[in-house]
Amino acid sequence: MYFPSFMGRCVPFAVALAFAMMLLFSSDGIAASKSNEKGEGGDKIPSTPTYKKSTVKRVKGIAPSIHAKAFYCVDPLTNRIILERNSEQQLPVASLTKLVTAMVILEHLPMDANVRVPDHVKTVPKTVIGLKPGDRVSVEDLLHGLLIGSGNDCAETFACAFPGGKEKLVQAMNKKVRSLGFTHTRFYTPSGLDKKTGTDQASKQAVDVDYNVSTAKEMAQIARTAFTNKIIRMISLKKSYMLKGEKGSSYPVRTTNKLLRDDLPLYGAKTGFTIRAGHCLASEFRRGKNSLLIVVLGSPNHFRDTRLVYRTALKKAEETKNGPQPERPPKTAAVR
Repeated sequence: MYFPSFMGRCVPFAVALAFAMMLLFSSDGIAASKSNEKGEGGDKIPSTPTYKKSTVKRVKGIAPSIHAKAFYCVDPLTNRIILERNSEQQLPVASLTKLVTAMVILEHLPMDANVRVPDHVKTVPKTVIGLKPGDRVSVEDLLHGLLIGSGNDCAETFACAFPGGKEKLVQAMNKKVRSLGFTHTRFYTPSGLDKKTGTDQASKQAVDVDYNVSTAKEMAQIARTAFTNKIIRMISLKKSYMLKGEKGSSYPVRTTNKLLRDDLPLYGAKTGFTIRAGHCLASEFRRGKNSLLIVVLGSPNHFRDTRLVYRTALKKAEETKNGPQPERPPKTAAVR
């Protein structure tokens, strides 16, 4: 009959069509999941992007899975460069800025001084620790909020308390890095947040902004200088702290640095994040006589990239230490 004959011809065609559709729709695109986590710049942290093989250039001796735009790994005791990528490229540094803010504050304000929290503190973008307007907090406690919780409200409070205000603090920060010989580092804010420019209307649209910049190489040298300060170094290694206000207020802070959960010989560290800068991290590691200072800038995952650079650097340093064994000349028969 006609109908069975027709069905006999259609079944193979339907199977072939289904197989073709399966090939068409099977792709390696993965829908990015939305994250509710917020970064230090107050923006939602974007999902980790999928990198094509051509995006990250393969560098000899460096794991190709390190996705930071730039990184720099040096032995701070000998100044020997171990690994680097785009280490002299000028990039945004976000809250790594706060290492310089802390150095300048320690040069100008006594630790036991009580500083008034400004009335406009509630307008400061996150990350904040929640300082209350009009409260008074010691410089020591504010440094803990600045370096452990990366509190932008702590940076703003310092800016208002600094002699001459925020403009003078930023000038002092730039003068500090110039005195250290750094010419590719420039600050516009003490927090690491972008500085909106132009008219009020343009500022609201956030089209024209100035943002703090440096290079991975210069940031590593800045971090090295900051970590030689015992106060900055010890604060940066604390996992939590409780700030106390004069009005009986308490402000708990927790570290933004997940490397403190690892069994790593951290000597000092500071995190940073804005949408423009991506994730940034400056870390120094010391174990015995071995020392490594690592800076990653513009990373989708600064903790992962820092771990990879650290492990790769250790392996490379060990290979350099042992060195290739010299080849022995082949034995030849004695000539009589």
